Amino acid sequence: MLRASRLRSLARDISFAGVAGGSADFVCQRLESGLAVLPPDEAAPSYDWRRSFAFSTFTGLYIGGVCTPLYSLYPRIAASLFRSPSPNVSGTVATLCDNFVHVPFLYLPAFYLGTGALRGESSAEMADGLRRNWAMSVAACLSFWLPAQFVIFSMVPAAYRVRCVASCDFVWNVALSFIAHRREPISDAPPAMMQADS
Repeated sequence: MLRASRLRSLARDISFAGVAGGSADFVCQRLESGLAVLPPDEAAPSYDWRRSFAFSTFTGLYIGGVCTPLYSLYPRIAASLFRSPSPNVSGTVATLCDNFVHVPFLYLPAFYLGTGALRGESSAEMADGLRRNWAMSVAACLSFWLPAQFVIFSMVPAAYRVRCVASCDFVWNVALSFIAHRREPISDAPPAMMQADS
């Protein structure tokens, strides 16, 4: 019975995160088409369903699936570093682990390679997207997720953390979709904080 309950919870987390990711990409594409300055003879780009499918699938499986067991490790890391850590200490450890280890070195490479593969990109295109966008994605992530995850990991019960992250993920994913699919690279100057908020 416990196993069935866990599977239902995992399926709910994957579905919720997938819908949030697909909705965020939909909003991002609508914003992009509304803000695009096109030559008079060029038609506005049509909606990219494959892009939304890739975004929704990756977000559902990664945020809803991978993050569930990953987030259960963070309290154990805090407990191994501090005797009986308070919720704030545990939340700080989880936030630092997630934003300075997990996101830059696991999540973002998986995102660019995973969504690229789902969109049919070549390995060279996927690697180029990761290389061009990694620094800006990390900077945007830190500006949004450091405060958000401190609150989530410090105050939200463990059973609801993935769904809470998936809810906030809507805002983050609008920014990440914009960064990942922008047409022109932004200069190598330090990135400004994202106003679009991933």
